[in-house]
Amino acid sequence: MSTNEHQQAALSHLRVLDLSQGICGPYCTKLLAGFGAEVVKIEPPEGDYLRRRGPFAGKKPEVENSLPFAWFNTGKKSLVLDLHNKPDDVSEFKRMVAQADVVIEDLGPGPGGMAKLGLDYMTLSQINPRLVMTSISNFGQLGPYKDYAAEEITLYAMSALMNSTGDDAREPLCGGPAISQQSAGMKAYIATLMAVFRTRQSGIGDWVDLSIQEAALDNFEIGMAEYLHTGKVGIRRNDEHALVPWRIFPCRDGYAAIMGGPIRNWLNAAKVFEEPKLFEKKYEHMAGRMEHRDDIRELMKPWLMKNNKKDIYHIGQEKGMAWGYLATLQDVLESPQNKARGAFVDVDHPDIGRQSMVGAPFLPASTPWQQTRAPRLGEHSDDVRSAWRANAGSGAAIESAAQSAEVSSQPLAGLRIVDLTHDWAGPHAARIMADYGAEVIKVEYHPRLDGMRGAYADRFNSHPRWWEINRNKGSVSLNLHDAQQLEALKQLVAVSDILVENSRPGVLERLGLGYDVLKAIKPDLVVVCMSAYGSTGPESRYAGYGGAIEALSGVQSLTAYDRDGDPMRVRELDVTNGIMGACAMMTALLHHQRTGEGQFVDVSERESSTWMIGEHLLEYVANNEQTLPLGNRSADFAPQGCYRCEGDDNWLVITVRSDEEWTTLCDACGFTEAKSDSRFATLDGRREHHDEIDRLIEGWSAKRQKHAAMRQLQTAGIAAGIVADARDIAADEHLMAREWFQFDHANGGGRYPGFPFRLARGGGKFVKRGPDLDVDNEAVLCNLLKMPRSILTDIENDELGTAYDLE
Repeated sequence: MSTNEHQQAALSHLRVLDLSQGICGPYCTKLLAGFGAEVVKIEPPEGDYLRRRGPFAGKKPEVENSLPFAWFNTGKKSLVLDLHNKPDDVSEFKRMVAQADVVIEDLGPGPGGMAKLGLDYMTLSQINPRLVMTSISNFGQLGPYKDYAAEEITLYAMSALMNSTGDDAREPLCGGPAISQQSAGMKAYIATLMAVFRTRQSGIGDWVDLSIQEAALDNFEIGMAEYLHTGKVGIRRNDEHALVPWRIFPCRDGYAAIMGGPIRNWLNAAKVFEEPKLFEKKYEHMAGRMEHRDDIRELMKPWLMKNNKKDIYHIGQEKGMAWGYLATLQDVLESPQNKARGAFVDVDHPDIGRQSMVGAPFLPASTPWQQTRAPRLGEHSDDVRSAWRANAGSGAAIESAAQSAEVSSQPLAGLRIVDLTHDWAGPHAARIMADYGAEVIKVEYHPRLDGMRGAYADRFNSHPRWWEINRNKGSVSLNLHDAQQLEALKQLVAVSDILVENSRPGVLERLGLGYDVLKAIKPDLVVVCMSAYGSTGPESRYAGYGGAIEALSGVQSLTAYDRDGDPMRVRELDVTNGIMGACAMMTALLHHQRTGEGQFVDVSERESSTWMIGEHLLEYVANNEQTLPLGNRSADFAPQGCYRCEGDDNWLVITVRSDEEWTTLCDACGFTEAKSDSRFATLDGRREHHDEIDRLIEGWSAKRQKHAAMRQLQTAGIAAGIVADARDIAADEHLMAREWFQFDHANGGGRYPGFPFRLARGGGKFVKRGPDLDVDNEAVLCNLLKMPRSILTDIENDELGTAYDLE
């Protein structure tokens, strides 16, 4: 890569010391490196533990052949330091801290690993007052669970995601991809950039406390908000969505994703099924289809079984419906849309060879993604030591606009964002920015209200999901087909910093609001477009909802109870796509802060979802096979599973990660005979006899209360966790001790889910629940923009329409 190319990268001004291992932290630093930061991965002599986890290229279990490591560590340099045993290496690290902008760490087990080495944030900030340190742990730096052991299944279960995944007639199911850790990795990226953004203004660094559990709980925001305000507890439904049809169905050569939306187009699309009964009056509206979901399935079935999945996809899209198909990993690699957009890039690695990998998670027009291979262990030790020592007198790399200025209580205070998004992913992206101080103005349209306002026009201000997804935002309504109101939006753009939208490509252009127009209005504007399939490519103007995107991205193909089972959805890629949208906004914002330049950022939600399975696609490319789906079992450990506890639909997940932990589990549960049984003494033996061990464990767990069983096993050092539902989260002692819940004092003190990360200098505030429709019309349109009062819309007299068709 040339110097000029490097200088164009959004984060090329940042120097990052990466002390993280595994998935979450490396996911964060992969993003930092990909957008230009110099990331030095500091590894212990034995290397990141992920180097010892498969699958391995060529099935050779060697330290340089780990495919997960190769995926999660692209673009980094490797420096070996023994911080536990060599004082000189500790001194070397401190010298590097003096020049660094960011430290990402997850030294454990449990939080506090840095403090045990004398490298806590207070110590490092004395070396470098402008340092940002992001500390990642399973359950946060403080609280009753802070030292709990966890693997992905533990975190998925304890963040209430697992209770929503799978068949209600069976045990809950863990997602195939590491959804909890990857969504937390994106949150670590956002938190780090927010802290850096404020540090460049104030000259004062920050310490981020990121709990993977709390970050993952964002994926459960709707379920949590609805329980806290209505008492409704969500359950597994075997992927049956509330709306009908809205799931994958068997077809001639696999599965088709038949989404009954946009709902206004259903009657036109229903013609393709060649079944006159679908037009009977009882199925005309969504309420009838919901009441008769089994009938709808049977009426669609004959046509589906006569047609291939990809043909069904295109036929539905031609009718304006957000249909898709269940893509295998091979389908993902061969997708014409992915190929047209360059979604995969070839990367040369000296040990695993030249392999095709998933490329950029989103596409900034001016600051391109860069993808280079992951490093060999210690490959850059000499070069890094030499280069950083040569610059030892230069001080920290962060340049602040106002040295030692007052630190704002919110990192994004002073920013204004125009929010043209709707439904879930886009609004969630903007909500993250609002939670941390940005003024977000949501622009609405009376004839077609945001779907999250609910199905009934007379209840548009009363839905808990709306209150949660759009909290801390303002609301104005504009009819962009009206010249005066279109001009009002343009004037709002002129005094804003970011515009985010998630319509199909071409919608804004038809309104006269294409990027060229927006840039002319505000040359340094950041425009983030979060469409289903991206702004270019043969399928760019196709419609997309989360259910279709999850299937098309390849994610859904990796989650099932076993290899022969029906693929199941995970929970919830609308949110993870929203998180990636916030990543895109923060990336462009850091570039704007340094250069004063705006840009267009193209976010394809399909590609963002495929990013969640990058390691699995690499395994498929390199070895021509895939490990997943494994149900609740693990490719690395045994036993691992989900076990019934006392009571109705109560479950416990357990992971045994070593022979020593197997002995510990036997002691904790009184498995005397199993402890001495040679069949179970090794990992291979426990894998071979997993069914027998599962029966043994469930015989113990079924007689115990799930919380008590979790505490007993965690005390012994076993990674065990309850499969939490909304009631468990609402009463969780750890979350309450960490003061995670937020309170709406303006509306009776109702509780809301908390924030995904904490900044020591302040950030993350519940100011107000999702806004009433038009509540800020006068303040924004008349007071801020000086428009005449005649522009104000009238809820009383205007016709309000919803995205639904229930009545």
